[in-house]
Amino acid sequence: MTEKDPLIKRSLNVETDFEIENSSSDLSDVINKKISNKKPTKDAGLYSSIANLTNAVMGAGFLSLPYVFSGMGWALGIIMLVIIGILCWYTLQILALSIREAGVSTYEGVAEAAYGKKFGIFIKICIFGVALCASTSYLIIVGDTFPKVFQFAADQDESYFWTGRVFISLLIMCCIIFPVSMMKRMDSLRFTSSLSFVSIIYLLSLLISRYPTYNHSFKTHHIYAWKGDAITVLRGIPNIIFADTAHIVLLPVMGEFKNPTNKRITVLTSTTIFLCNTIYLLASLFGFFTFGVTTPGDILNGYKKTDVGAIIGRLAIGVSGMVTFPLFAHVTRNSINETFFKGQPFSWARHTYVLLIFATITQTLALTIPQIQLVTAFSGSTFVLIGVFIAPALCYLKLCIPNAHWKTKLRYWIIVGFGICAIGLCLTMTIYNKIINK
Repeated sequence: MTEKDPLIKRSLNVETDFEIENSSSDLSDVINKKISNKKPTKDAGLYSSIANLTNAVMGAGFLSLPYVFSGMGWALGIIMLVIIGILCWYTLQILALSIREAGVSTYEGVAEAAYGKKFGIFIKICIFGVALCASTSYLIIVGDTFPKVFQFAADQDESYFWTGRVFISLLIMCCIIFPVSMMKRMDSLRFTSSLSFVSIIYLLSLLISRYPTYNHSFKTHHIYAWKGDAITVLRGIPNIIFADTAHIVLLPVMGEFKNPTNKRITVLTSTTIFLCNTIYLLASLFGFFTFGVTTPGDILNGYKKTDVGAIIGRLAIGVSGMVTFPLFAHVTRNSINETFFKGQPFSWARHTYVLLIFATITQTLALTIPQIQLVTAFSGSTFVLIGVFIAPALCYLKLCIPNAHWKTKLRYWIIVGFGICAIGLCLTMTIYNKIINK
C-alpha cells in the first residue's frame, strides 16, 4: 500500500483541516519550543494575529492591481487573482505542516531540516530579499503620498525643501517609523495594524464612491473582459503574487500566537487570504471600471489633485505603508539574529543597530527607485516565487511525504515546476517591460 498524502486524509475545511488525532507532536507543542534561549511569551490572540498578517499582505498590491486588471481585462484578472490566491493559501497550509514535522519555528529552519544548511542559507537570502523589497515598496508609498498631502495642506509646491519628498520621507522615518519598529514583540504592533486596515477600508470606499463621478468620460468599449495575450499575463502575475505574500510573516506571527492548534492556524491563514483577496478584487474592479485603459500604475494618481477625498486617501495609504514597515523589520531582525547571534541573550544595542542598518538601506532604495511597480514586479518574479511556491512544496515533499506514491507527490512537483517556470518567464517580461519597452 502506498502512503497517503496528509492533505488528502483531511478535508480542507476549518473543522478538520490538518487535525492529527492522538499525536504527541501537535503544532502547539512545536511552536512552544524555544525561538531563542528564552521561553517565548505566547499571548497573541486570533484577532491581533489576523490584523498583523493582513497588514503584512495588504499595501502595495492595493495600488497596483487595478493597473494589472487594465492589462488583462476584468474577467481574466479575476481568474488569475482567484487561482493565485488559492495557491498561496494552499502553500501556507503545507508550510504549516512542514513546521510540525521539522519541529522548528523559522522558515529557514524548515528549509535546513529538509535539505541541509546550504538550502537554509539560500532561503534566508530569499527571506531577506522579500523583506527588503516589501519594506522598500512601503517607503516608496510613504514618499509618494505624504509630500502631496503636505503640499496640499500648506498650499505650497515641491520646490520648498520642507514639502519635498526627501525631507518628509526622512522626517517620517526618524519620528514615526523607526520608533515603532523598535518594538520588541510583533504582537505589540496589533494596534498599528488595525489602523492600517482601517486606512485600506477607507481607500476601498473611496474607489467605490468615486466610480460614478469619474467614469462618465470613458466609453464602455474601454472596459474589456479579456485582453489575455501571454505577455500581458506574464507582466501581471508577479504583481498579484507579491500582493498575496504572507509566508515570511506567518512564522513570526505563529511564534507569538496563543494556543496555535492546527484548527486555529487554518482559521488564521484562511481568514487573512480571503479578506485580502476580497478587498483586492473590489479595488481592482472599481479602479479599472473607473479609469479603463487609462488606469495608472498607482490608482490614486488617476484622481484630481484638488479632490479632498483622494488627498485623504493618499494620507490613508501613506499611514498604511508607514505602519506596515515595522512588520518586515521584525522579520528581518529575526532572520539576522538566527543567523549571526543565535543563542545570545536579547540586546537593545544589537536590536537598534540592526534596525538602523536595515532602515538606512531601504530608505536609500526608496528615495532612489522612481516607481513602486519596479519593486513589486522584480520581487514577485524572484524571491517571492521561491518563498511562496517552490520552497514550501519542496519542504513538504521531503519532510511530510518522503515515501509517498509518485501520484501523491505529483501535485507538489507541479507547484515547484510552476514556480521555476514563472521565475524565468516573469523575470524576462519584467526586464523587457521596464528596460527595453519603456
